[in-house]
Amino acid sequence: MTGRTPRRPARPRVAGPAAVRPPAWRALSRRARWQLTLAVVALCLLAVLAGGASPGFPIRGLPGAIGARLAGALGGRAHPALPPVADLRGVAASSFALADIPSEYLAYYIQAAQTAVPTCPRLRWQLLAGIGKVESDHGRSPAPGVHAGVNRHGCCAGPMQFNLTDGPPSTWDAFKRPGDSVYEPADAIPAAARKLCANGLAAPTDARDPCPTVRGSPAEHRALKRYNNACWYVHEVVELAGRYTLPATQAAAAARSDPFVRALLADPRIGVTRSHGCDPRPDLASGRLDLRVQSLLAALADRWTIRVSCARSGHSTYVKGTHRVSNHTVWRAVDVDRVDGRPVSRRNPAARDLVLWLDRLDGPLRPTEVGSPWRLGHRPYFSDEGHREHIHLGYGPG
Repeated sequence: MTGRTPRRPARPRVAGPAAVRPPAWRALSRRARWQLTLAVVALCLLAVLAGGASPGFPIRGLPGAIGARLAGALGGRAHPALPPVADLRGVAASSFALADIPSEYLAYYIQAAQTAVPTCPRLRWQLLAGIGKVESDHGRSPAPGVHAGVNRHGCCAGPMQFNLTDGPPSTWDAFKRPGDSVYEPADAIPAAARKLCANGLAAPTDARDPCPTVRGSPAEHRALKRYNNACWYVHEVVELAGRYTLPATQAAAAARSDPFVRALLADPRIGVTRSHGCDPRPDLASGRLDLRVQSLLAALADRWTIRVSCARSGHSTYVKGTHRVSNHTVWRAVDVDRVDGRPVSRRNPAARDLVLWLDRLDGPLRPTEVGSPWRLGHRPYFSDEGHREHIHLGYGPG
């Protein structure tokens, strides 16, 4: 997230079917419209055949060229054609990347990085993909501001969550191109590439590393910290970039040696206990906890002293009283039983402040499950007899 509330733009009035037709279409005679429709159908059929051509007889680039031609013919603005699939085969992309990133977004990330090579060779497409994952799950998030309007902070929008309200100029105005839409990945992803390059990747300096416990270069850290001013954010993006690059076995080994994880274990503001039948220390040390959980623990430790009472080991497989697999079982949840040295209870004001702070979060840190002694009356918060003495923090798939 690159910053914070413009008014929601007024929705344009639609006066009927003719209102959605470009002026060029309305100017055509009925015969000309019919001829154009037949041409469009023929081009679409050719595009289908081109996309399904055998490897021995590909019609390279034709679907993209047809899309651009149709957009121009119908009065729209054509985006540059995406790289042909064959051109992506030599790019280092892990099986996790291919499974997690929609093909359209993958092509935009790669194209944006390749375009920047002459002046910004240190920009990796995986960094752009890491930002896209953290900010909007590659455009799949239903959160406010991803597809329309702005986020809960009233500042940021689109799949790469550009700030529309800082400045002037706003971050988006500084890096967009004329005619760009912040909600279009074809526009927002190249703008993010330009921002990373301008913020240090194009001309690295010998300045101090702002996030020394995070893997990667100081230049990457500085550029990413200018995108979102938190080392937990830098860590999450860099680790995702690694997972989008490395085979699964290498990624797992890298997680176990993650310096950010070692820093969490050594942080005097994060304690652990085995008093509730769980053993959270080896879970933390394994590096297998969801990156969002690791980030949240780091962010909480910046504000409170906390004690983790449970992660995965020792927790039941299912949510109590159900057959639903607990997020603890799949490394996506932790429990906190002490805040600022006192047990979690309705009589601990620091613990209540922590829960209320969570309620104000937006973006990647916001949990999808928060169980506590307090009933806030809306999702994702809940309270029951099993959560009177600890705070449960969990995330859904993502």
